[in-house]
Amino acid sequence: SCRQLQMSFPVITNDELAKIRHVNRHGNMPGLATYVVRGLYEVAGGADALRRRLDELCVEVSAAIADGARIIVLSDRHSTAEKAPIPSLLLTGAVHHHLVREKTRTQVGLLIEAGDVREVHHVALLVGYGAAAVNPYLAMESVEDLARGGYLPGVAPDKAVANLIKALGKGVLKVMSKMGISTIASYRGAQVFEAIGLSHALVDRYFTGTT
Repeated sequence: SCRQLQMSFPVITNDELAKIRHVNRHGNMPGLATYVVRGLYEVAGGADALRRRLDELCVEVSAAIADGARIIVLSDRHSTAEKAPIPSLLLTGAVHHHLVREKTRTQVGLLIEAGDVREVHHVALLVGYGAAAVNPYLAMESVEDLARGGYLPGVAPDKAVANLIKALGKGVLKVMSKMGISTIASYRGAQVFEAIGLSHALVDRYFTGTT
């Protein structure tokens, strides 16, 4: 249980995610072995393809854990016209509850590398459904591009990214405080949300326990 990485903030940069992914590159830190899951599905297959892909990814994660993985990165990078990214919250909820049902959830940490994370609420939802940390790579690249293009006067690209990360992280802490929760560890997986407009079948399967 002492083989853990402690992070000071729930939102991480691309460099921080890369460090975590490669911490066991030479095989000398198996307690921090990382496995990357590609959260993409065949667009042409529609909803059935999405459902099948979620099932496949859950099985893939279980196999990775059995093979020694201790950090799982759920990533939606490398999407194409044929392969679309699975919504990060749906993927996170599906994997989280699958591992809870298999009684292996405490063996791994979930990191989310997502292009659809733009707002504080997006990060809050992901952490609330099991994410240890979130890497909003597309949002960071967007503000970096805005800074380079002169749309953020007086703000350097690296400063713009730092401001975004700080805003998202501080925003999550604000949400937590309004719920009376004082630590990320207590907020993670707490599911202090209500699902409005979603079918019971969907909620029971992928967001189990949500009101």
